[in-house]
Amino acid sequence: MANRNGVAFSLVSLALTFVLFASSQINAQVDPSIAKVSPYCVKAMDKPFCSEVVKVADTWQEAITEVLSETIMQTKLAEPIMASLLRTLSPSDAKLKDNIGTGCKKSYNDALETLKEVEELLKTGDKTKSANTKISSAMSRLDDCEDEFKKVQMPIEFATFYKGSKKLLSTCLAVERTRPDLLN
Repeated sequence: MANRNGVAFSLVSLALTFVLFASSQINAQVDPSIAKVSPYCVKAMDKPFCSEVVKVADTWQEAITEVLSETIMQTKLAEPIMASLLRTLSPSDAKLKDNIGTGCKKSYNDALETLKEVEELLKTGDKTKSANTKISSAMSRLDDCEDEFKKVQMPIEFATFYKGSKKLLSTCLAVERTRPDLLN
């Protein structure tokens, strides 16, 4: 029963990731000239997606908190999704499968810890202005997970999740770069 709950949880999180991406794509296709871009998303690569994530924010602090919370939530989902998907992988080398699972688990756990550090830095005003570097570090840790799939193709479900995680981290970086004290 626990396995079913894990799979169901994984499927729900994948569906939520898909809905976020689909809504940003629909917004971008409607008419980019009338789509309102949040002032916290002017440096984002996908402005409609970023604007959707931070749409309730009235201040930079609210915007960064919102996108960081979404990113942390997404990162926490990696372990159950990876466990579920590893069961579907069938490489002939069991050691390779274990390396992928261990490597990605470590990558996502390291990224999660780094994002929690960013959360604490931002709560205290990030006087050292190191949030940007830490968010970039979290993104690099996810690249380490991708590197684990050099010998085996990344399953499409996890690839979608991975791309969603990277997109949220990219959005975090973009919002962080609009920080008022950095613009002055």
